[in-house]
Amino acid sequence: MEELVLFETRGRNDEIGVATLVRERPLNSLLLETIELLSDQIYAWLADDKIRCIVLDSSSERAFCAGADITKLYHKIKASDEPSTYADKFFLHEYRLDYALHTANKPIIAWGNGIVMGGGLGLLGGCSHRIGTRTTRIAMPEITIGLFPDAGGTWFLSQLPDGLGDFAGLTGCQLSAADGLALGLLDVVVDAESKSAIFQRLEQIEFTGTLASDKERITAGLSGFALRELPPQQLQAHRAVLSELVEACRSSDDYLGTFEEALSRLPEDDWLQGALRTYRNGSPLTAQIFVEQMRRAKKMSLAEMFRMELAIAYRCARGEEFPEGVRALMVDKDKNPQWQFSNYREVSRAVIEQHFEPSWTGAHPLADLGR
Repeated sequence: MEELVLFETRGRNDEIGVATLVRERPLNSLLLETIELLSDQIYAWLADDKIRCIVLDSSSERAFCAGADITKLYHKIKASDEPSTYADKFFLHEYRLDYALHTANKPIIAWGNGIVMGGGLGLLGGCSHRIGTRTTRIAMPEITIGLFPDAGGTWFLSQLPDGLGDFAGLTGCQLSAADGLALGLLDVVVDAESKSAIFQRLEQIEFTGTLASDKERITAGLSGFALRELPPQQLQAHRAVLSELVEACRSSDDYLGTFEEALSRLPEDDWLQGALRTYRNGSPLTAQIFVEQMRRAKKMSLAEMFRMELAIAYRCARGEEFPEGVRALMVDKDKNPQWQFSNYREVSRAVIEQHFEPSWTGAHPLADLGR
């Protein structure tokens, strides 16, 4: 069997639980089996009084986690005449794990080196201490595959200052470690070569078992490794222009119409133009879903956001857009998705609303979150 995750305990009294993603070739992309392994062990560690701290690590120098293994999801969905049990379990277990990370009673540290995208950002985003390096690349690129920013994406994108989460979600733009730090997606940026020294420092911490105190001790331990010179900013470098753009969109009765018009006037900058191309080539349905999920997020708790995301995810797994996006990008690799709608105006209000309605009967599968 393919090895997915390694678990060990470290520290003076084996009080640090370490989960290391080791599926390096596909950039630690998540299978249902990976999520189940992580969930079982992390839930056990959270319930174990001897474990004071948890670390999510990666053996790869290229990636922490590139998100879901969307090719596996595609094949499971296409192979099923009924709604895919695999896809439903994947999203349900993933979101439950992400919520557990956000609300953990112990510090959780993520080693966010390299690619941190989609569901990988969902894992990292729920941790109390998120470490980046010079090679960290953060993105929620779901618009390219007809999905939507999920795995807690609603939460952390809606928390970004100046409405910049709107731009990041609609364009799938890549953020540097410096962006992540400035926008609160990372807590510290270090030299990747300091990893062994950082782990040794963590093992020297005298944990108290009190969440606030242990968080402070970890923060102090990591601060000594913080880089003084950060890699170039990307989103942050255009913050003023993009903040004004998003504000204009939010004040308009036609959000995406205003967005598209404003994009056409962006400066001739390689990074901005790359974001523009991604949006224009992306799914119009995803764009409409994302605008609606961000609108609804304003009045939601964390648990409510995850429940909303599950409804959308189940609908996407039952529709045509997500499988078509994956086919074009990852299966046939023709990079020519045949989206259901040629532009956002063709997406009716009824279609948008349908994606927020339950696909199940009875209680919500995540009804217990926050209760």
